[in-house]
Amino acid sequence: MSSEVRRALVVVVAAFVGAGCGGETKGPSASAGGGGAGGEEGTGGGLPEPQQHRAAATTCTGEPPAGNPIPESGGECLADADCLDGTHGRCIWPFGGGNVCRYDECFSDADCGGASVCACRVEETFALNLCFHGNCIVDADCGPGGWCSPSAVHVYPSCMEGISPGSVGYFCRTEGDECLNDSDCGASDVAACLFDVDQLRWICRDLSCVD
Repeated sequence: MSSEVRRALVVVVAAFVGAGCGGETKGPSASAGGGGAGGEEGTGGGLPEPQQHRAAATTCTGEPPAGNPIPESGGECLADADCLDGTHGRCIWPFGGGNVCRYDECFSDADCGGASVCACRVEETFALNLCFHGNCIVDADCGPGGWCSPSAVHVYPSCMEGISPGSVGYFCRTEGDECLNDSDCGASDVAACLFDVDQLRWICRDLSCVD
């Protein structure tokens, strides 16, 4: 899938639950992260550091890039100026549909309500600020030595088929995890390390992407 098409994909996952921001910290091998509420599932105790985790909450800044509407596609907008129902409205051409308006959902965790993370400029969803739930907001919610990591937050919407909405957000790492980073699961476009809401641990998950 081309990078242009991927960046055009609308925030599908945000409808079910939600780059610089969110206190996301990149470990030795690097990437991003942030959280939801309490950390009951987190065990802490000096677990290995994942590449993606959220050390602290911060405030999102700036604006998303201009939208990419396709006039022939129709839909609810033809230009960013048509999107007036929220902050930083952008007219986006979603994969396989008409143009739609999308907005920044937040600028800080407080804008998302309780137990939620404001993830800033999520590249995979057109660089918008989005709210995500889970069981942690920052690493400290997961106990001493614990880590609060993003699950499926950075998966393109076109690759979300079969992933439970409850597995999308920020979750504590556990002692029973079968993976630490996406790289443990194979190529990034075919698999990812995600939190399994049924098993309450992180597992490798094959991705099913629409071309």
